[in-house]
Amino acid sequence: MTAHPPAVLAATGWPSGLPWWLLLPLGCAAPLVVLGAAAVPALRRTGLSRGERVLAGLCVAALALAVLRALLSGRTWIWVIADLMVPPLLLALVPAALLAVTALLVILAALTPRVRLSSAGRRWSLLPAAAALALGLGQAGVHPPGRAGADGPAPRDALRVVSWDALCWDEGDDTARFYRYLREWRADVYLLQEHAGCAPGALVPLNDDDRLRREFPGYAIATADGLLTISRLPITRTVPIGWTSNPAAGNWNRAALRTDLDVGGRVLSVYNVHLYDMLYLDSGPFSPRFHRTIRTLDAARRAQLDQLVADLRGNSAPLLVSGNFNMLPGTGFARLMDRWKDASAAGTSPYPATLAFGGLRLWRMDWTFTSPDLPVHRYDLRSPEGMSSHHLQDVLVSLP
Repeated sequence: MTAHPPAVLAATGWPSGLPWWLLLPLGCAAPLVVLGAAAVPALRRTGLSRGERVLAGLCVAALALAVLRALLSGRTWIWVIADLMVPPLLLALVPAALLAVTALLVILAALTPRVRLSSAGRRWSLLPAAAALALGLGQAGVHPPGRAGADGPAPRDALRVVSWDALCWDEGDDTARFYRYLREWRADVYLLQEHAGCAPGALVPLNDDDRLRREFPGYAIATADGLLTISRLPITRTVPIGWTSNPAAGNWNRAALRTDLDVGGRVLSVYNVHLYDMLYLDSGPFSPRFHRTIRTLDAARRAQLDQLVADLRGNSAPLLVSGNFNMLPGTGFARLMDRWKDASAAGTSPYPATLAFGGLRLWRMDWTFTSPDLPVHRYDLRSPEGMSSHHLQDVLVSLP
């Protein structure tokens, strides 16, 4: 998702005057506060005290949020804004915190008469919070950290693949530093998204093949709709995947760029992916255009992913699929990729979030998947060093 300057946001009705450190927690808390405000009055008939109703209302709200997300996220465009407001990690942290607060109150109530928590108050708090935590852990994208070399030690001929959404290529950056950053990974394959200049609502195609060949001598190059694949290995076939009309960016219509690579006489199919954004910030949140664009983008992104999955299922070669999917863990979109292996299991981060907002990396939008039989020896996220809001994915794989 492309950052917009404050002046543009202000012109479209967004609260750009608020500092990020205040805007971010306000946005994250809003869905829980709204659901809690609805739950607290509904609990009046339970006989709970006012304080117990507030605690129980928050626990019920956390459960309602997890249930609604399981039912709606990735299935209807209506939930897109809520998905972006609430980082998936909070689906686990909030109910865990509520459980801890309730447990503390139970202990204090047993130690001092100043703290009172009725048995009904305990039930209305503990049970919803525990259920919310059970659901939230499955939706948050949290997993036990793997070990370095999750599929065994890497052989000498292992391939290093880096995947990165460069965010409008080197626009606004020191060009020499930008290319130096790319070259320093010494990757066998680069999967780069947003190889384009940016304009409001559009990608501007780049004609920089000569520069790319100077920067990466001896590499093969393939491009399509802002997707750039640079490979040290010969490219035997190039296939753009998933044409779908973009309602806001006419130059960006492809879901992925597939390149079949010759790896010592064997084929490895590599997919460079960039699905459409979940929303655009070029109109205010209360305008019909804003919600119409979200609805159209959601349908187009679903069509893109369906076409990508159809190509993956019909491909018998070993696969590596990586890029900016613009999808969150635990959603209906993510479940479509369940038959392929999530490479982040070979990493060390229990929460491999890739997208930073306000300096905090809380959302996972970028993914790498492989065939179940393709060994993944390492998965790391690398800092973009201020040149993008997306972290770079650094993956080490080998053919089975």
